[in-house]
Amino acid sequence: MLLASVLSIMGFPSCGDKESTDENGVEYGTPTAEFVFRGTVTDLEGNALPNVKVSHVYEHTYGDYVARHEDSLTSTDREGNYNAMCRHVYWKDGERLVFSTEDGAYVDTLMNYSDLAPLKGGNGKWFVGRSENTLDIKMNK
Repeated sequence: MLLASVLSIMGFPSCGDKESTDENGVEYGTPTAEFVFRGTVTDLEGNALPNVKVSHVYEHTYGDYVARHEDSLTSTDREGNYNAMCRHVYWKDGERLVFSTEDGAYVDTLMNYSDLAPLKGGNGKWFVGRSENTLDIKMNK
């Protein structure tokens, strides 16, 4: 019993560090990844759309209940360009971005991990890497 107590005390400080947690307090033992998305947002004629909100959306299912989370990442500039990054738990389903305007136009994307750039630069611990992607969006305004 004494040995178990000593081992648990010694293991407690190793339950988290800068590389295994992020600013949202991801739990120890939860793989995280960074996803970078760059691109332009245009209308169907190819005209740049400024001030389009870019959000990261993810859902968790708990039995019959679905919890939907939406994190605003950035907005497009005057030329319709955006650069967004999110670091979070590496889910099995993929990445979902929503592009929306104040007047109600939106594009909802869901990209499987197999369709995204491979993860690179993982640390061999709980950070599985970074994926950099280009995603150009056309919106019907």
